[in-house]
Amino acid sequence: MIFHVLGPLEAHSSTGAVVDLGTRKAGTVLGVLLLHPNAWVRTDELISATWQEHAVPAAAKANLKTYVSQLRRTLPPFGEGNRIEARPGAYRLRVGRDELDSDRAAELAANARAAIEAGDHLVAAGLLEDALALWRGRPFEGLALDEACTAAGRLDDLRHDLEESLAGARLASGRPAEAIATLRELTRHDPLREGAWALLVRTLNAAGRRGEAVAAYREARAVLADELGVEPGPELAGALTDGAARPRREMPRDVPAFVGRARELALLRRFPDGAPVVIDGMSGVGKTALAVHAAHRLTDDFPDGQLFVNLRAGAVAVRDALARMLRGLGISDVPANVDEQAALWRSELAGRRVLLVLDDAGDARQVLPLLPGDGQTAVLITTRHRGWRLPGETRISLEPLGRNESTALLRQAAGHRVGADPAAVVRACGGLPSALLAAAARFLSRPSWTVAALASWCAEPGRLLDGLMSSHPLLDAGAQRAFRSIGGLPLEFDCALAAHHIGVGQQDARALLEELVDHHLLDAPAIGRYRSHPLVRELARRAVPAVVLAA
Repeated sequence: MIFHVLGPLEAHSSTGAVVDLGTRKAGTVLGVLLLHPNAWVRTDELISATWQEHAVPAAAKANLKTYVSQLRRTLPPFGEGNRIEARPGAYRLRVGRDELDSDRAAELAANARAAIEAGDHLVAAGLLEDALALWRGRPFEGLALDEACTAAGRLDDLRHDLEESLAGARLASGRPAEAIATLRELTRHDPLREGAWALLVRTLNAAGRRGEAVAAYREARAVLADELGVEPGPELAGALTDGAARPRREMPRDVPAFVGRARELALLRRFPDGAPVVIDGMSGVGKTALAVHAAHRLTDDFPDGQLFVNLRAGAVAVRDALARMLRGLGISDVPANVDEQAALWRSELAGRRVLLVLDDAGDARQVLPLLPGDGQTAVLITTRHRGWRLPGETRISLEPLGRNESTALLRQAAGHRVGADPAAVVRACGGLPSALLAAAARFLSRPSWTVAALASWCAEPGRLLDGLMSSHPLLDAGAQRAFRSIGGLPLEFDCALAAHHIGVGQQDARALLEELVDHHLLDAPAIGRYRSHPLVRELARRAVPAVVLAA
């Protein structure tokens, strides 16, 4: 190539050396001629452009001839003749094929389009890269003419089209990361180019980076609103769904009756970045209900999906949980090795915004391999065991509902028939949402009952225990014996009395009781003293070795 206009104006000799054009005005004459290669340009147009900032001198035509002569001496010849031809009242610059970089860029672009149509995206990407490498800056830089600005605008559009086409070719040839990098650079330099934003959003979607696609869409929408006062057009508006796999929405149905927990919900609304949140509490206290209720309120913040996995208090193997979650992300070829599964899980989550609820976790050994590697995915864990911890976790320990909240939940679940004073029912339920909902369900199934009849039913031993029982043994033999002893103890007792009932020494009794505290089967209001929930004590009276509390 001899002539370079895709940046500061340059002319090269046949050996490739940059030609010294002499005066600035000679360079302007060449620039005007290059705006019309192989076309005749009138002398008065050349004079007007060359002296646009000053009064045209009387000797302008003579001076123009001097500049043309300088250019003829410095520029390579065209075949056997002059590079610049003259006729009365006009001049013409002869430019051959491949001698002008802007023509070469257009030719490469046409060849790339043909390759794309033929399905050869790898070849197309190479052609587009060669075309873009021709740019050295703003086209016709240094040529202060309106016509040059118009031409530069057209060439800038060509460059943007080449960049968008390159991103598409890279994506189609299996290079999504390079495609995304190209589009990010394009939208950074030209943030009002809506087509580039749409292609970026679609490319991120196609690469499985749904969260980044949503973020890019929101950024584009904000830019368009702030700068132009418009909403995204159809192309950008539809980009969020084009080529995107439908994200999984696995959360159970939100609880229809939910009362209280304002402090806990406020904490979950500002989900700690990268830190897992663990909710522990006794059986029936509403851990899963809180997690699911919070997850439904956070759906918009996690556009790449919401996954829910019941770990069944440690009964679900880590391998099975990982395979389950990988399939939830659309991975069909799941490795058999658990370490490879965990590595693939972390890799697939990288850059995605997913909400993961791990329900009824057994301990840290079950949970740690399931955690993501970065902070984009939020993890909410429920457990009936408070004796284990995760690095950097935020811990929420749920207590039974207070009297007012219990009354509100009962009324919400059972309707207006509850009346003004369900105190006896509320007292029998001990602040446990599971018991309150069981009482409400019983009341709704008996239209003829009064609140007094419901209170009598609740007071009968064992009526409210169904929601607390599970067939999954969590306690070893010694802890189960200690648990059964709770049935013969007061609601609050000391270690000495418990040791007598269990039939062991005080040191052994304390170890067994602390294990029950870890499992939320007891509370420890003071050192050496323990307290049981009335329904837990009733369950302990009925317990056999295989009976323990549910989540």
